[in-house]
Amino acid sequence: MKILKFKGKMSLKNKILIVIAILIVIAGISVGVIYAVNEEARNWININILRKEITEEDVATIQLDVDKTQYIYAYDKYITILCNGKLEMYNGYGSKDYELDVNVSNPIFDTSGSYLLIAENSGQNVYLISERKNSVAK
Repeated sequence: MKILKFKGKMSLKNKILIVIAILIVIAGISVGVIYAVNEEARNWININILRKEITEEDVATIQLDVDKTQYIYAYDKYITILCNGKLEMYNGYGSKDYELDVNVSNPIFDTSGSYLLIAENSGQNVYLISERKNSVAK
């Protein structure tokens, strides 16, 4: 059996392309390590290169009336606000999903997964809420 030997040389163009590819890989790994380790460099890269900047206009907000007594509770993927017999449900984007009538003046809350239980402290009303459906027990 005969072994074939490659007698040709690698062209200068191919050598240059391989060196450039190796340098790009090394630079990418270096930037990744610096981004992961150095917080100051990470902030600079986020603002100047990736254009990541969180401003007040970008953040979802829910307006609260500080003059009224409001009970705020979070469960599953909702933020709930109970005020004057109305239970308002807000999603993660800060927009109101739905509103329910709840007859509770001094509430206590409890959750289990996607279920929210609202009961009146030392009272008789109990509400079980799950995805826009509520059950009332008296």
